Amino acid sequence: MTKELIVLLVFNFKSNNTMKKNQSQFIILCLSFVSTFIFISACLKQNSYSAPYQGTSTDSIMTIKALRKLHVMGSIESIKKSYAIEAVVVANDESDNLYKTIIIQDSTGGIMLLVDATNIYQTYPIGTQLRLRVQDLLLSDYRRMVQLVAAVDTSTGSLSTTGIPSPMLSKHISIIKENVTVLPINVSYKNLSDTLQSRLIKISNVEFASADTGQTFSDKKNKIGASRAVKFCVGGTMYLRTSGYANFAGIKLPSGNGEIVGIYSVFNSEKQIFIRDTSDILLKAKRCTGAAWLQNLPQ
Repeated sequence: MTKELIVLLVFNFKSNNTMKKNQSQFIILCLSFVSTFIFISACLKQNSYSAPYQGTSTDSIMTIKALRKLHVMGSIESIKKSYAIEAVVVANDESDNLYKTIIIQDSTGGIMLLVDATNIYQTYPIGTQLRLRVQDLLLSDYRRMVQLVAAVDTSTGSLSTTGIPSPMLSKHISIIKENVTVLPINVSYKNLSDTLQSRLIKISNVEFASADTGQTFSDKKNKIGASRAVKFCVGGTMYLRTSGYANFAGIKLPSGNGEIVGIYSVFNSEKQIFIRDTSDILLKAKRCTGAAWLQNLPQ
């Protein structure tokens, strides 16, 4: 209740000739205003946080590792049992490097979750711990990248997927906690495998190939994605994948050596990593020289 409203009530109260009679009415009126204000504030705070979870308390919690084991590459599996997973958002669409997608992981693995909505980061920022009810969702893969979707269509001969529609989000997702820190896993080239799909990783002693250092992350003008070669000084090459819609698409790649943090992904047999924003890249050391490059031939 504002100061101006209180002053107005006091003024009206004093101007009344029957002060004693109206004293109790004045107190009741004030209490009514205060109660209404508190109630409205509480409702606004609750609504701005998250819709209530509509899943059941009997959902069995399973790990992402166990969930991924239900999938056979190239197939589509419908999840019929009342399973739920608890995981943390490690990537979303804030920089537009992902589209209608969030990446979640727990201590056992990670998975790509398709959501048929935009500006997902406003509701599910990085560091948000979720409970995801996976019953009635589908497991599929695109170019060997495993994903959770709401619907699939193969009538055209190719796989088309749809994420969870906005009106259905409260049925599947509830927020457990915010601002949860997830540390990246330090990974060498030889340890990159499908078990790391959709997990936050860190690769060290790496740099962009000489041919790519003068390039931008991707083609911002034409909105075309690009894969830039990332070379390990101790051997091996993977690719940094960037969408043409990313807000950093037009920035030039750094030319130094160092570390990259990002989400591990694959495109068929190609090993890829994509970043959330340019702060995930720290390449300020000197580039590899001499004999180290002899080990960095195409694999």
